[in-house]
Amino acid sequence: MLLIVSQFIGVMAVALYLLSFQLKKRKQIVWCTCLSNALYVLQYLLLGAFSGAVMDFLSTVSSFFAGKKNEAWFKRYSRLIALLNFGMIFAAGISLAVVQKDPIELLPIAGAILQTGGLWFDDEQIIRKFGLGSAPFWLIYNFISRAYGAALGSVLAICSSSIAVVRYRKRKLKFLQEDKS
Repeated sequence: MLLIVSQFIGVMAVALYLLSFQLKKRKQIVWCTCLSNALYVLQYLLLGAFSGAVMDFLSTVSSFFAGKKNEAWFKRYSRLIALLNFGMIFAAGISLAVVQKDPIELLPIAGAILQTGGLWFDDEQIIRKFGLGSAPFWLIYNFISRAYGAALGSVLAICSSSIAVVRYRKRKLKFLQEDKS
C-alpha cells in the first residue's frame, strides 16, 4: 500500500513539474517547481530514498529563495544566499554518498543543482534548459530508487521541456522577425 501511495504522490509531483515548463512567467515556474519538489520529498521518504528526499528538500529551500531574489529586501544578498544553497546541496549530497558508500547517490546532487540553478536566472528559457539538463540525472536515480512515477516524469520532463524550449524559441524568433519589418 505504501508503494502505491508513494507512486501516486510521485505522479502528482510530476504533473506539477511538467506544468512548470509550460508556464510563461518566472514566478509561476519557480512556485510550481517548489511545490513539486515538496511532493517529491514526501515520495522519496515513503520509498526510503533518503538522498533524493534530502536533495529535493534542499531544492525546495533553494527554489523558495530563488522566488524571492528580485524582492528589494533580498537583492543585496541574493548571490551569497544562492552560493550557500548550492554549497549545502553539494555538501549534503557528498556526505550522503560517502555515508551510504554508493556512487549512485551522487546523481541527485547534479539533478538538484541544475534544477534549482536555473531558477536563479530571470530568463525563462534558461530556467527550462537547466530543468532539461537535470532530468537525466533524476531519471537514473528515480529508476534505481523504484520511484517509477518520478522516472516516467523525468522522461516526460525531457519531452515537455524540449517542446517548451523549441516553442518559445520559435515565438521569440517570429517576434524578432516582425520587429525588423
